[in-house]
Amino acid sequence: MERTERMENLSRAAAPSGCETAAAEIVKAELGGVCDEITTDKVGNLIARIAPKKGNPKGRILLAAHMDEPGFMVKNIDGDGRLRLSLLGNLDTRTLSGRRVTLVSGVRGVVSAKPIHAQSGDERSKPTPADKLYIELGAKDKAEAETLVRLGDYGTFEPKFTPLANGLYAGKALGGRSMCALLCELAEKIRGEGLDAEMTDEIFLVFSVKREIARAQFAIETAAYSVMPEKAIVFDAAPAADFGGASETACGAKLRGGVVIAPADMKTLYDRAMFGDAVACCEKSGIRYQYPSSAAGAGGEGGTVHKTASGIRTLSLGIPKKNLHSGAEIIGTADYEAALSLGFELVRSFAR
Repeated sequence: MERTERMENLSRAAAPSGCETAAAEIVKAELGGVCDEITTDKVGNLIARIAPKKGNPKGRILLAAHMDEPGFMVKNIDGDGRLRLSLLGNLDTRTLSGRRVTLVSGVRGVVSAKPIHAQSGDERSKPTPADKLYIELGAKDKAEAETLVRLGDYGTFEPKFTPLANGLYAGKALGGRSMCALLCELAEKIRGEGLDAEMTDEIFLVFSVKREIARAQFAIETAAYSVMPEKAIVFDAAPAADFGGASETACGAKLRGGVVIAPADMKTLYDRAMFGDAVACCEKSGIRYQYPSSAAGAGGEGGTVHKTASGIRTLSLGIPKKNLHSGAEIIGTADYEAALSLGFELVRSFAR
């Protein structure tokens, strides 16, 4: 599948944390003719294996990206048919009112809140709390709403994938899903360029679940335990530092600045040798690279993988994105291509 089409399909998939089936089905279809084996573990991680063409594998390398996105769960149905919601993941409630939503069942609605003309001065000066938001389905009462939804139903925000000028794209969940697309393309590249005939290690591609629920990042841990690799590369998007109002001299990752190589975050210090290998590879191959906005950023799955079992040597790579956890995250083709090139070169180096 062509790259843009693949990214759009993944971006449009309704796959909030805990209900990633729609994204997983797309990935399985993409990798069905590429990988030697595709399995789903007990918590929902999709794991695809690429074996070396010659001999028994001497080691294992894990490549990971997450499939889920922030969303919501229906926690109550009011008497007038409106839905109350619990947020799944870190969402900015200031951006939610008026957003169209789709439940995984296919039912559609709109997020609503007290209108601005009815708000007090104090209410206008603060973000609307999640417990003051609700979803309008168009149901006349609770009885009718209960024929459409159930408590505990998952939902996410209506997608709209938009190509922008100069190789940029905007869309829902694009940060994580673009990295899923990258892993699919990387698998094709490993096969297409015959790297599987050269390598002595087997490659495990892990498309993880529940990453956006910070306390539930055990999901990637279960996959790491299952694979038990010698090395791991975790791909994710990093908040861009070149947002509106930012200083022109602000440090950090910027769109079109290249692949993001993280030395550390709040969860861990990444493997120093692998970090050095990544930087050296970029400089040797002319791949543009940069560092994240903060070496002590919030941290993602890489820190979890790094501390699994007796420890796994781990590297964190990604691309910058604007509009974090909104309905229109923005990423750039140049950064994606840099991450793809570096990922391939590192696999070529590590898997021999």
